[in-house]
Amino acid sequence: MSITLAVVAAAALLIAGYAREWARLRARPRLAPPEPLSADAPLVSVLIPARNEERSIGRCASGALAQRYPRFEVLVLDDASTDGTAAVLAGFAGDVRLRVLRGRSLPQGWVGKSFACQQLSEQARGEWLLFLDADTAPQPDLVAVLLTHSRRRNLDLLTIWPFLELGTFWERVMLPPFLAFITTIYPIERFEHPATRPEEVLANGQCIFVRRSVYAAIGGHGAVRDEVLEDVHLAQAIRAAGFRVGGAEGLEYLSTRMYHNGREVAEGLAKHAAAGARNSGARSWQAAVWQLALAWGPLTLIGVGAALLAGGLGGGVVFVMVAGVLAWMAGLWLWGALYQRRYRLSSLYALLWPFGLLAYLVVALRGMWHVRSGRGVSWKGRTYAG
Repeated sequence: MSITLAVVAAAALLIAGYAREWARLRARPRLAPPEPLSADAPLVSVLIPARNEERSIGRCASGALAQRYPRFEVLVLDDASTDGTAAVLAGFAGDVRLRVLRGRSLPQGWVGKSFACQQLSEQARGEWLLFLDADTAPQPDLVAVLLTHSRRRNLDLLTIWPFLELGTFWERVMLPPFLAFITTIYPIERFEHPATRPEEVLANGQCIFVRRSVYAAIGGHGAVRDEVLEDVHLAQAIRAAGFRVGGAEGLEYLSTRMYHNGREVAEGLAKHAAAGARNSGARSWQAAVWQLALAWGPLTLIGVGAALLAGGLGGGVVFVMVAGVLAWMAGLWLWGALYQRRYRLSSLYALLWPFGLLAYLVVALRGMWHVRSGRGVSWKGRTYAG
């Protein structure tokens, strides 16, 4: 009887955990439609660092130039690309709103993306700076909605989570659990809360909208020159300096394709994990335990029930099996809803959620081990030590 009660209690806690995750998902701030803006609206500089982005830079630059916002400029920095990035950018030579910069050699002590962003900011003229990754696709109202939201919330830095395009199997299986893991460590809905500490906020480098004066006050990307997760540390430095940082979902206004195959997924996530573990410390391990419990707890309960049945302990087996199945159904409902609403994919992918989480954690541990052993992790031809 004691085993039965423990299992039922565990199932109830799991179901409560899924309900908590659903409540957190619904509590995430969302971008409202933009307000009408006059011709004297502040100048916004759209800044795009690009390194070997031949397959995506055209879409990103076209989207940036298609903004309905009245006053903006677009700057793209070609960061020593060895593919056809420069050729794609040459196709925009007739548009005076876009300037293409050639990146300087990487100085000692700088990480590549930080230096690229710093060079872009030095050439920008805008009162607000919008840093976009080259693999994003901006919609025409992106700049307007970012400024509207920042004004309404009195923010100095606003970051958003775009719609994530998932093409291949490993993208679909690993990236949704990875993002759930990240938002457990850094709860978006708490970014603006006065009690939130600087180390509990981040910025998503895919889209960072920051007030120029605030960016300059902390030293720009020079303040995070040696950080692999420069976006995370930039937001934390701004929050630590007493400025306001906010986050929101912007699925309708920006989309991105982070990776295109399993190898890219593994390399990219290993880089993030190796640097992220150092930044978030114990919170990373707490988030891992929490997500593992949600993913594998119901299957464990079902396994306990099967073991009891095999051992001839049939008295409470029905309660154990029912508790495990109910918890499993609650988890499938949560993950299925995530796949449908956030990724526009079949809810059947929810069946693979526990395995996707496990695969991500294996990749993360491998990345951390490579850094600790001195080998580092590689991304776009550069090796990062963490």
